[in-house]
Amino acid sequence: MAVLAVLAVQTAGRIALVLAEDAGEEYVHAAVVAAHDATSLTVAALGSAEGLITTTSGTTGVPKLVHHDPRGIDRFTAWAASTFGFGPSTVSLVCSPMNFDVSLLDVWAVLRSGGRVHFADAATVADPVALRAEAERSEATFLQAVPTVLARLADAGAPAPTFTTVVSTGDAFPATHVDRLRAFAPNARIMSVYGSTETNDTFVADIDAGAQRVIGEPIEGVRARVRDGGSVGELQVASPFQALGYLNASNRAWTTEGGVRWYDTRDIVEKTPDGLRLVGRQDRLVKVNGNRVSLDDVEAAVRAHPDVSAAIAVLTEEEGRRIEVVAQIPTGAEISRLALRSWLAKRLPRAAIPSRLWLTRAPFATTTTGKVDRRSTHLQTVREERTA
Repeated sequence: MAVLAVLAVQTAGRIALVLAEDAGEEYVHAAVVAAHDATSLTVAALGSAEGLITTTSGTTGVPKLVHHDPRGIDRFTAWAASTFGFGPSTVSLVCSPMNFDVSLLDVWAVLRSGGRVHFADAATVADPVALRAEAERSEATFLQAVPTVLARLADAGAPAPTFTTVVSTGDAFPATHVDRLRAFAPNARIMSVYGSTETNDTFVADIDAGAQRVIGEPIEGVRARVRDGGSVGELQVASPFQALGYLNASNRAWTTEGGVRWYDTRDIVEKTPDGLRLVGRQDRLVKVNGNRVSLDDVEAAVRAHPDVSAAIAVLTEEEGRRIEVVAQIPTGAEISRLALRSWLAKRLPRAAIPSRLWLTRAPFATTTTGKVDRRSTHLQTVREERTA
C-alpha cells in the first residue's frame, strides 16, 4: 500500500511523505504542514514537486523529516542497480519500515530495475527462523538489514542459498559473526555500506573491512574529508545523493564552500592505512575521569569476544560518571564477568574499562529500524538482574 501510495502521489506531481504507522496525531499534522510548505519551495528550486520525505529514527529526539532530492534519488537508484546487479530476476526481502531511507536501496532501486520486493512484517524480522522461512518462500536474492538482524540470521542454522547479495547497514557488523553469516548466505556477495539518512549511502566495503569499522571506499561522486584536516575528527561528506534538508529542524549541518555542499555527519573517523575507520558518534564520545572514551570502541571490544553475540555500552551518572556494559551471551556459551573484564583489560585503555558488567541471554530491545535500543536494554537488564 505504501509503494502504491508513493507512486500515486508522485504521478500527481506532489511530494510523497512517508511516516511511521504509530506516529502521533500531533506529529503527523506538523509533518503534513511542513510537507505542504516544502512543495512550493521545491517547485521554485527544481521546477517540479517530485521528491520523497522520510524520517530519521528519532533515537536522539523527535524524528527529523528528511526531504530527499528527486535528482539524488535518481542518481542513487541508478548507482545501486549497477553496483548490485539489480534486474527483473531480483527479489528483495525488505526488513525495515518504508519511512526510513534504506527503502531507497531495497525497495525503490529494486523496483526501478524491474525487480520484485517482498515485505517482512516486524514480528517476522524479530524471529530469525521465521525470517529464514520467509526468505525461502519468496526466493529472495537481495537482503539489506542492520547487524542485529543479520547476526540473528547467522545463528539461525539453515543456510539461505538463494541470496546473491547481502548488505549490512546502519552499524558495524560483529567480527565474530562474519564466518557464520557467510555460512548462512553461501552464494552471496556480503558487503557493508555506510551513510547517513541525510546523504544516503556514501561508502561501500566488504564485510571483513566493515566488521573492523573501516567504512570503505567512497561511492563515485562522493567527497569526504576530516574536519580541520586532522588524522582524527568529524567526517564531512559531499554526496550526489544528499537530501535537500530537514523540514522540522535546523539545517546548520549543511555548509557550502566553493560551490560544494558539505554535510557534518557527527561521526568521528580516524585515517588508517586501510581507509577511514569509524571511531564513533560524536555524542558517543564521553569524558571519564578526565579521559576521552569512545563508547563505540568499548562495545566493539566486548563484541570481539568469541562468547559474546551483542553488546551495548552506556554512560551512567549514578555514583559519578561510569561506563556500564550489557553483553548478550548465546545459549550454551559460558563466560564470567571476571573473564570478560580480563579480556577487556588487554584491549582497552584503563579509563574505558567498564565499572559494571551485566550478562544476559535475553534478546536486546530494538528500535523500529532494528537497531539496538541501548537505554531500554540497559534499564531492562539492570532491573531484571536486581529483581532476581
